[in-house]
Amino acid sequence: MAYFDFLPNVYVGEGVKQDEAYKYRLVKNIFRRIVPREDLEKYVTFFERIPVDQGLKPSDVANILFDDPFLDWVILLTNNITDIYEQWPKTEDELLRYINTRYSNPDDVHHYETREALYNGVVFVKEGITVNSTWRTVLPDGTTLGENDSIYAVSNYEHETYLNELKRFILVPTPRIIDKFVDEFEELVAYDSHAELDEAGNKKTPLSISSRFTNQAGSAIGSTGNLRTAPTGAVTSYDFGPTAAGVSSGTVSTTTSTTTSTTSTTNATTSTTSSSTSSSSSSSSSSSSSSSSSSSSGSSGSGSSGSGYGGGY
Repeated sequence: MAYFDFLPNVYVGEGVKQDEAYKYRLVKNIFRRIVPREDLEKYVTFFERIPVDQGLKPSDVANILFDDPFLDWVILLTNNITDIYEQWPKTEDELLRYINTRYSNPDDVHHYETREALYNGVVFVKEGITVNSTWRTVLPDGTTLGENDSIYAVSNYEHETYLNELKRFILVPTPRIIDKFVDEFEELVAYDSHAELDEAGNKKTPLSISSRFTNQAGSAIGSTGNLRTAPTGAVTSYDFGPTAAGVSSGTVSTTTSTTTSTTSTTNATTSTTSSSTSSSSSSSSSSSSSSSSSSSSGSSGSGSSGSGYGGGY
């Protein structure tokens, strides 16, 4: 059986638009997927690692091992391959086309790797560690090795060839457990008992009328044509200087004191700061008085008294 024959069915709802009627379509549930265990390789009696000869496809390998080319999905599943164009080993011609497409010059340096360095007959630096072009191996006795003894360059072609060769060694189940493998896969990919399963085992989720009134983000659809936003512009504030007012009525006297700091600028490039304090007091039922004083430092300044406007302009 082919891979998709094992996948369970699911009803997909259609007709959620206002001009369509509700309907269902029965399709394969491609979202069901089984992930292989990470420790398969330790079961040496059930799985083995083999090289893939150049030019062989997964179906060819399945036909050679299991006498069934439709079991190619077993090869792909065991090695967790989801993109055969990128994860399956390329032929020499395919590799050359890939390298020429990806790199402007296949012979350019891709990276640098360390050379093996020995110290008193013991490996001090292993070969093949990726480093930068300025790496120099320094031995425990302080000896610094030269560039040729420390690193070597790896070209784009050599790098891609190495990666392609790593893909060539794949893990496959032994022929004696292939039937058990298929049976377990069929059991795991099937649905568990559920209220949405019909008599044939197909999953069907009832359509909701609310889908007509929600968009793809799940929020309610409504008209925003009548909504208005208050315009926001620059806010300008004015400083009218220190103010003071004293109000008295009858025998009750009210005193208001305000302290304001303002900044004034002269015709020159000097800015001065003035601080003014105003206070008022009243001691009679029919009279009021106010006084204002201001002081400034700088090239110029002014003070006023009376109505409460003064200084800084």
